[in-house]
Amino acid sequence: MWEDDNEGFVACFLIKKDGSKTGQGRRGYLEEGAWDAIHVIEVGPDEDGTAHYCLTSTVMLSLTTDNESSGTFSLSGSIRRQMNMDLSVADGHLCNMGRMIEEMESKLRNSLDQPSRQINTVSCE
Repeated sequence: MWEDDNEGFVACFLIKKDGSKTGQGRRGYLEEGAWDAIHVIEVGPDEDGTAHYCLTSTVMLSLTTDNESSGTFSLSGSIRRQMNMDLSVADGHLCNMGRMIEEMESKLRNSLDQPSRQINTVSCE
């Protein structure tokens, strides 16, 4: 976490999910797999009990298989999305940031499960 120039602050949260055969999340023929997420939240100064939050999330996904029936292949990619919200600070900044990160991770996961779905994005201002 660090202070920004506008009397607010910025926080960064990193999440790593291991799906490899040596990890706890092994499924099917997955040889190696990882979900690495970087969430950066800019929090504006709180005015009248409300603060502006701008979340920028980047997820990097990588998968590798090596099996007779599925063959051998590697797949990797990344996606970045932003979300803005004005929220009451009554529950605290940490609760608000946690809810936003959970919502964004859920949207990103769903977009990978259903590629035809789009996530609305907005820029931080």
